[in-house]
Amino acid sequence: MSYRLLDSERRIYVREGKEEALRGIEKIIFDFDGVLVQTSRSYRQTITEVVDYYSIELLGLTAEKGKLATLRDIQKFKDTGLYNNDWKLSYALITYYLTLILQELKQKGALEEFMNQFCNLQFTDIRSFIKSLKGVRDFLERYKVNMIDFADLKDNGATNLDVFLTQTTEENQLLVKRLAPYDLEKPDLIKRLFEEIYLGKDLFTKIYGTPSVFNFSNSLIDVEEFIPTKETMDLLRKQFGTFGIYSGRPKPQGIYVLEKFGYTGYFDEQESVFLGDLLKSEAEMERLGKPDPTIFIELIEKTVGKETSVVYLGDGIADAMMIEKAKAKGLENLTFIGAVSSSEDSNKLFTEYSKHRVDAVITDVNDIPYILKSLGSD
Repeated sequence: MSYRLLDSERRIYVREGKEEALRGIEKIIFDFDGVLVQTSRSYRQTITEVVDYYSIELLGLTAEKGKLATLRDIQKFKDTGLYNNDWKLSYALITYYLTLILQELKQKGALEEFMNQFCNLQFTDIRSFIKSLKGVRDFLERYKVNMIDFADLKDNGATNLDVFLTQTTEENQLLVKRLAPYDLEKPDLIKRLFEEIYLGKDLFTKIYGTPSVFNFSNSLIDVEEFIPTKETMDLLRKQFGTFGIYSGRPKPQGIYVLEKFGYTGYFDEQESVFLGDLLKSEAEMERLGKPDPTIFIELIEKTVGKETSVVYLGDGIADAMMIEKAKAKGLENLTFIGAVSSSEDSNKLFTEYSKHRVDAVITDVNDIPYILKSLGSD
């Protein structure tokens, strides 16, 4: 499968034979994170800080901040196409480290004692659970467990992240879930910690209507920057009208960012879906979140119809897989343009995109007017 290079400096590629489909675009739907806003210093930084806070502050383990979950580690999860949900990704990384901790306790002959002491750990409320983790903290300190060496294991040996991503094990998973409660349907630890770090105490309280527990003063959502310029958005709106959004983030957070930058007028709320608060459980998120195309197809059918030529602008493999599946279900007038600017390894992402037969690859959204002009679109 070959791609034609339209611009070497910006690295804009079009798949051979897809020029006409791109020229015929009538409607644009954007992903949000990594496409409309740069989230490497917000969402991805939040993942890093969630893993750090849980490991260092709550479990009291020794580790170098920022090394347990690097941007490169996060990208490995993203490249599987199975971790579009950053709450789930945070939990997966914590699961990885808890698995290593349990393995070390087993080597020290302390695993059975640990399991007997903590196998019935229950989450009733966030404050009580944090207090209950002090017992875990004391146990790990007594057996001199630390995480200094764990960060190096991610890239080497039988316990590296690549192995973890390709092998699933049920061993000790119930205990891991008790140590790091994660639930989208009811109060939990991991999602709560993520949201408080990402939003900061004031915005968290405003959006969720409940007082902050962790009281983080900084708000990582406020470091996000809008990627497309007003000039780009004006050019595209003149040709295509208002845009749709199909995103995994919660709607209040999306609206907050759009209002902050003054971009709400470019988007039609009726033609937008925010899965973060539409899907209420982990089971629903697994079944209907990206890369599943069900809700995306419903959005197309409800708003513009199957006959309209729609392009979806995404930034990851989950997006590419979703469009593949939507096409297989009959959305023939659908194209996908993949951005690479949010990836830690744009060359690898391009290779993965090509495996999923994406129609075009761009650096970021600001390349869209150029690509359309180069192909002779009106």
